[in-house]
Amino acid sequence: MIKYELDQMLKYLDIPVGEGEQFIDQGDDYPKVAYWEYVWTDAMSSGRDYEEVVTYQVSFVSRKPRHPKLLELKQMLNDKGLHPVFYHEYVKGTNAPGYFHTYFSIDVEEVLTEV
Repeated sequence: MIKYELDQMLKYLDIPVGEGEQFIDQGDDYPKVAYWEYVWTDAMSSGRDYEEVVTYQVSFVSRKPRHPKLLELKQMLNDKGLHPVFYHEYVKGTNAPGYFHTYFSIDVEEVLTEV
């Protein structure tokens, strides 16, 4: 999968999507998705060229567990032959209601060092 495909898959859900961890806490729209890169790994290809494998965390937050949009995202991933491990937690709010947070990691191919 390349980054563009990940972007398009998340946008297809038709819910708010933002790149960057801070998007989780912005606004009161639920459900929503935030995603960000956290690992770069060089992957050598044929010849002298190489690209990077970039690992993203994808976080889905909603007011209820097993939200239909989360299940839709899981199905889209499965349809592409991707089967990430999903982690779940409830985040208790201090001055606002809490939310359910589901997250997983996914590797995408990107060229970060193209000159």
